[in-house]
Amino acid sequence: MKFSKLLTMTCVVLVAVNANAQDSLFAPPVNYAAGDSPVSVFSADFDGDNDNDLAVANVGSDNVSILLNNGDGTFAPAVNYGVGDQPHSVFSADLDGDNDNDLAVANYESHNISILLNNGDGTFAPAVNYGVGYFLTSVFSADLDGDNDNDLAVANHNSNNVSILLNNGDGTFAAAVNYGAGDFPRSVFLADLDGDNDNDLAVANYWGYNVSILLNNGDGTFAPAVNYGVGYLSWSVFSADLDGDNDNDLAVANNDSDSVSILLNNGDGTFAPAVNYGVGNGPRSVFSADLDTDNDNDLAVVNYFSDNVSILLNNGDGTFAPAVNYWVGDAPWSVFSADLDGDNNNDLAVANWSGNVSILFNLTSYICGDIDASDAVNVADLTYLVDYLFFGGPPPPVMEAATVDGERSRADAICRIEYPVARKRAISHRSSILI
Repeated sequence: MKFSKLLTMTCVVLVAVNANAQDSLFAPPVNYAAGDSPVSVFSADFDGDNDNDLAVANVGSDNVSILLNNGDGTFAPAVNYGVGDQPHSVFSADLDGDNDNDLAVANYESHNISILLNNGDGTFAPAVNYGVGYFLTSVFSADLDGDNDNDLAVANHNSNNVSILLNNGDGTFAAAVNYGAGDFPRSVFLADLDGDNDNDLAVANYWGYNVSILLNNGDGTFAPAVNYGVGYLSWSVFSADLDGDNDNDLAVANNDSDSVSILLNNGDGTFAPAVNYGVGNGPRSVFSADLDTDNDNDLAVVNYFSDNVSILLNNGDGTFAPAVNYWVGDAPWSVFSADLDGDNNNDLAVANWSGNVSILFNLTSYICGDIDASDAVNVADLTYLVDYLFFGGPPPPVMEAATVDGERSRADAICRIEYPVARKRAISHRSSILI
């Protein structure tokens, strides 16, 4: 084969690979085993090594799985800690004031909260339980009474209220005080909604088809709920600045209407009517973070019945582009976004009812076609690729990030190697070189 033809074909490969990666924000999932029927995932640094680990609540095995990060976005096998019956939600924060991340777990069937204090190394003391309402589905921690420790808010699905447990300052908690919400509250989120520098409550109500807003009086007590309509069977609520005006808006995942509702804040803790965006089938969790590194908050929504996560990129003004879907595990229930592989962009962790956690690496910072890892696509990349694909030359430098089968240890292996390796296989079988 003439070299000019080889060069043309290689250019086609580089262009096709680059275009493919630009269209794909996330790499295919890598799955890690957790307990039985995981329904909630949270990421934080548990062992003090400055990377983000995972905590997973397993409703079927009555425990929480801790998966410590190896530092590159791969994870050690799960270590499990017992909690109450049917844990539905896990949240991590410093609860005892010793500067490490502890765990709070909402237990659906035993009607209590389990507190697991961190030993400082990513191992945890046995659970201490606190009674609250009936059939707990969500827990969130933040400072509610202005004393600089982290308190708890809990959604009680079958008692139509939210429990507030104030921290005694040492990771023990006062008795729950309950506040009415809507019908069958499913999810709770704490954020400053009215701009007065304390944390208010947003509650997604499953049967109420609405979200309840309870404004903080400044001392950890709350005003009566004000309700705003959203979609059908509201399952999850998240608060972030979505339209760039420095107040906290709301996103609500609606399980039965296959949509996410956006409620923009008027600046005073009241909200404009919901605007709905279609996602997958059976959305059960929504998370907001900057996913495409353009300094606004996008949305990730996991869809239980369609086994995928919908990504809705922010147009910069609180409106969103149509959803782009990525496959995850079977029956995904919860999503969390954090930098898992240390490349300064936000990856995804998804808890799948099928017994595992899917990790999807963000490809934003990788340049496809950058075969020699020089942070640019140039003639040197062509030289490496021609030599490797057609003349049996040595693997290019970034080959160290993946095996010859294209399995990746980091997201750059997907972008820089997997497609060229796939092309090599295609050529060897005399298949088309085009993607």
